[in-house]
Amino acid sequence: MSIRAFTAVALILLAAEAPGAAQGPPPPAPTLPQAPPGASQLDFLAGDWEISDPTGAVVGRSHIEVQAPGAMLFELRRVGEGAQPLWFAFSERDAGWTQLFVGAIGMIRQFSASSAAGAWPMVLTQDVVLRDGAPARFRLTMARQSDDETTRLLERSRDSGATWTVVFNYRYRRIRA
Repeated sequence: MSIRAFTAVALILLAAEAPGAAQGPPPPAPTLPQAPPGASQLDFLAGDWEISDPTGAVVGRSHIEVQAPGAMLFELRRVGEGAQPLWFAFSERDAGWTQLFVGAIGMIRQFSASSAAGAWPMVLTQDVVLRDGAPARFRLTMARQSDDETTRLLERSRDSGATWTVVFNYRYRRIRA
């Protein structure tokens, strides 16, 4: 682009943003469609949580935001030295919740619902290939004790689900302000 053309474009853009320039009303706020039955199942998770292990020792914290009611949640879980972003999305195709996160090899992993929509405990599973090239199945079981307490048990199987090894077993307790 020539200097003259660049200058003309810049002047037009500056004039459009200048005080007194004609501006229409702000665009309306987007409206989201009503969520299907069972989709609001995880909205209660919004807030701050303390994470403990089975012995009761606090191992981390979590902050969860509802990004679209009944459709998407974002969680930032801090356990140990690291922080892991997680997303929960209600899948229209599967009519159930999925969990998305960046896996150990840097790619997005998706755990899909294997329990009935709206059921507790909620079970999400996924078959993956580990860093060493071996196949594995993961199973995440989320249980709701109350609006202020939940558990998450992640297990891994290297034999198509015949036996399971615990990866983590977390208890989430809501932090009250």
